[in-house]
Amino acid sequence: MFLNKFSFKAAYILALPLLIVAGCDTEEALLDVDAPVAISFDVDTKRIEVEETTTYDVVVSTLKAPSSDVTVNLEVTSGPDESLYNMSPSITIPAGELSGKSTLSFSHSLLEFGDEKTLEVDIAESSRSGGVILNEERASTSITFVKKCTLNDVIVSITTDQYPEETLFRLFDISTNPSGDLLFQSDTYNGNANTTVSKAFCLNAGSYAIVVYDLYEDGITGGGFSVTVNGTSAVALTPVTGASAVAFFDVE
Repeated sequence: MFLNKFSFKAAYILALPLLIVAGCDTEEALLDVDAPVAISFDVDTKRIEVEETTTYDVVVSTLKAPSSDVTVNLEVTSGPDESLYNMSPSITIPAGELSGKSTLSFSHSLLEFGDEKTLEVDIAESSRSGGVILNEERASTSITFVKKCTLNDVIVSITTDQYPEETLFRLFDISTNPSGDLLFQSDTYNGNANTTVSKAFCLNAGSYAIVVYDLYEDGITGGGFSVTVNGTSAVALTPVTGASAVAFFDVE
């Protein structure tokens, strides 16, 4: 009986170093495995004033340089018509680097002054595999862009009444033609009752006239229109009491 117990203890003692060695090997192997690469956008939000050659780099970065190239797929979750911008749908973070980029460009000729567009971009689910995880702090980015005015910022503001479908305006250039050259005619303001709606223009120096119409010819009750030039009032709030009202202003 004693010999049997001794034999068992001896065998256990002899096996113990093997278990310890095996445990050390496993630990070292596990510690040798690369940590996941956490990726995120560099910024949460960005506003861009677009000129003819404007571009913007959408950057995805990580805190630790990957040992091999990492491809990050982008997903546009909401935004304007694709004809207004162009951007590669994926970004590569090269091995040994901390970031990669996709260059966003804009269709300057198709943009309207003062008409802001917003692009919401996420890191796609397909990018979160093979040792790549998402840093939730900046999992998406919001990019707002608007055509920059390099002349004079002119804002026409229309305040409607309860019948906005009766209201519209025209803008005329009277710099060289006293009868006016039509620059713009708005749509009626359907769906915008009792509110102020603004329209931006980028105008050369000159003389201008704005005519606001009420199609029912009974005026805009409690409403009217105003104009600012480069942030300064050029036409104070003006009522429309009949079929139409006109105001003149200069841009210097």
